[in-house]
Amino acid sequence: MQVLVDEAWTSDEELLQSLREASTPAPAPQVTDVGHDLIRERLAEQEGELTRLTTMAKIVEQNLTLNEKQVAILDGRITAMSDEKLKNQDVKTLLRLGASSEVLDLDAADCPTCHQPLSNVEVGHVGPVLDLDATISLLSSQIRTFEEMQRQARESATESRVSYRVIQRSVDTCRMEIKALQADLVVPGEYPSSGDIAKRVAAEVRLSDFTRAREAVQEFLVEMQELADSIFEVRSELSNLPNVTPQEDYRRRDMLQRSVREQLTDFGFSSYDAELVSIDEETLRPEREGLNLDTDASASDVVRTKIAYLNGIREVANSLRTQHPGFLMLDEPRQHELDEDHFRATLRRLAECSDVGDQVIATSAASVSALSVMLGTAQAKVIDLGSQRLIRPATRENPMDY
Repeated sequence: MQVLVDEAWTSDEELLQSLREASTPAPAPQVTDVGHDLIRERLAEQEGELTRLTTMAKIVEQNLTLNEKQVAILDGRITAMSDEKLKNQDVKTLLRLGASSEVLDLDAADCPTCHQPLSNVEVGHVGPVLDLDATISLLSSQIRTFEEMQRQARESATESRVSYRVIQRSVDTCRMEIKALQADLVVPGEYPSSGDIAKRVAAEVRLSDFTRAREAVQEFLVEMQELADSIFEVRSELSNLPNVTPQEDYRRRDMLQRSVREQLTDFGFSSYDAELVSIDEETLRPEREGLNLDTDASASDVVRTKIAYLNGIREVANSLRTQHPGFLMLDEPRQHELDEDHFRATLRRLAECSDVGDQVIATSAASVSALSVMLGTAQAKVIDLGSQRLIRPATRENPMDY
């Protein structure tokens, strides 16, 4: 292991040996044996070192202050954006449960809060605005960005804090040696050199610190070696696996891909040709080469893709008699203004589950009559929850009431 000492790299064994020699107990030489010229020279070196360390301490302290302020600012920004995201999620939940969407019309003639006319507002026409899902997605992206900045700022603050403590300890040691050398210049010549005593004490402190640090590094290296051995074993096992995919797996993936594409076409997928959507061989998730389905497709098409994928897995599992509960639950599949024709196609495709003994439960804010018309002759049951749209905790009678 190499250690940086006075801008030069040296092995840990050499540094440990030099510190042991410097801290070895021995009678301190007299001041006359050391000589005033050498004492003054060592004093000048220590004073220069003190100036350098003090300058470094000020710079590190400034960096620490800036990093701590940045962390505090980012904390406030993340908290504010998280609150804003939560509010938008609450609004989305209320809309899904049947609340009016008029409050989201920012281009209306009246203020949605105080209901006062906005005709005299200088801004005039508001123009296009992000919908709820786009706003939540934007806030989530911003929160992730600021959290990464916060993590980096905290790491920098931690590094600055550790560096500042190390420099302060070096400053204290340097001041101790300076005082000892200054004392050597005024004491009688037959006195033992305080500078040499202080130097040996400083070496003992450094030896103790370095020994503890070296032991901690050795323990860390042992852990890293164990981890490296584990990684090597896992990679060896992976390399022994067959490089080819069984034909049965290809057949299942192709069946799922055909089902997803067929459903996307029926459901009105329009961001691009549904035939361009494929099932990835590694993740078995829908994708389009070179694009991100979650960001490069419209919000309604993202919903269509999720429904087609989940229902496709159920259909393929039933066809192949694989392990699947035959149960699927969808919460408001008509999100993002899915038009009636495509929603009708979606409901009727999901209702086909009854033909094979599966069950699909889907919630909707549409009325019972509208759902009945869209389902037509499909084998499905419509349950009206009325105003009880939120799950309430079960009430228990208190036995002490009797």
